[in-house]
Amino acid sequence: MLRATRKTSLALLPLAALAFTSCGAQERTANELRPPMPIQLNASVMPKRISISPNRIGGGPVVLIVSNLTASDQRVTFGANSPSGTSDLRIDSQSATIEPNDTASMKANVTDGTYSLSVEGDSIPASIISVAGERPSAQNDLMLP
Repeated sequence: MLRATRKTSLALLPLAALAFTSCGAQERTANELRPPMPIQLNASVMPKRISISPNRIGGGPVVLIVSNLTASDQRVTFGANSPSGTSDLRIDSQSATIEPNDTASMKANVTDGTYSLSVEGDSIPASIISVAGERPSAQNDLMLP
């Protein structure tokens, strides 16, 4: 019995080696640089304005933390302004309803241009964020989250 198992195992060894050599990608791919490290933008919705810091950044991923400092629920929209200067807004991210004295988090990937952070209704004017260039790659940065 033991001898038959050994012979069968030895007979299947070349077949297993052939199966393993056929696994894997046949085509080589170029190494792509990692995207820039996400940066955090902090925004406060106040009764008469929206404050955002920083308001000038380089392109790449962003995490937007929005605090509602008003007495009513707010819904925040983050979007790119159209290049033609019209009031059309391409929505990149929209928050759920933010209750008074609460916060919300939104994520977006921004490129060159201007972006608006606004709330529903016309009672509070929108805040503008300028994006110019691209932030450097996080390729060689170690110990990143």
